[in-house]
Amino acid sequence: MLSIQEAEKLVGELESKNLNTRSRAIEVLSSLEKMEIIDFLISLLMKNSHRLVKEGVCKSLGKIGHRKATDVLIETLNDENESVRYQAVIALGQLGDTHTVPPLLELLKRQDDPLVRSEAAKALGLIGDPSALKILLSILKKEEDRFIKYHAVTSLGKIGDKKALKDLQKIVKEKKDARLVLRSMEAIEAIQKANSKKVVAG
Repeated sequence: MLSIQEAEKLVGELESKNLNTRSRAIEVLSSLEKMEIIDFLISLLMKNSHRLVKEGVCKSLGKIGHRKATDVLIETLNDENESVRYQAVIALGQLGDTHTVPPLLELLKRQDDPLVRSEAAKALGLIGDPSALKILLSILKKEEDRFIKYHAVTSLGKIGDKKALKDLQKIVKEKKDARLVLRSMEAIEAIQKANSKKVVAG
C-alpha cells in the first residue's frame, strides 16, 4: 500500500510533459482506495494546483469511484481551465451519483466549451436519472453543436423514458444527419427494450 509520501511523488509526475509518465501516475493513483489517499487527492483539487495535476486527480478520483469525491468534483466544474472542467465532468459520470445531476444540468445550460457540455450530456446518461430528460430533449430542438446532440440522444436511450420516443422518432423521420439518425434509432430500441422489461416485470 502506497504511503502519502509516495502518493505525493506520483502527483509530482502528473506535471510531467511526458504523457506516458502522467498516464502511469494516474494508473497507480487510480488503483488506490485507501481513504487517506482519497482525502489527499481531494485536497489537491481544493488547492490552487497545476492544471495537469488537477486533470490527473480528476481522472484518478473518477476511476477510484468513491462518492466522497462528489462535492469537490462539483466545485471543480467552475475551474478556470476548460480541460480541468472536462475531466471533472467525466469523473462525475463515472461516480454515477444522482446528486451531481443538477450541477451537470446547469453546466449544460451555460455557454461553456462545447466539449465540456458534450461530456456533461454523456455523463447524464451514465447516471441515468430521469430528471435530466427535459433538458436533454430541449437540446434536440435548440442545440446547434452536433456532438452535444449525439451524446444527448445516446443518454436519452440510457435513461429509458418513453417520453423521449416522439422526439427521437421525429429525428429518424427527418433524416437530416445520418449519424444522429443512427443514434436515435439505437436510443429508440433501448427505450423500447427498457419499457418492455418493465411490463414483463409488472
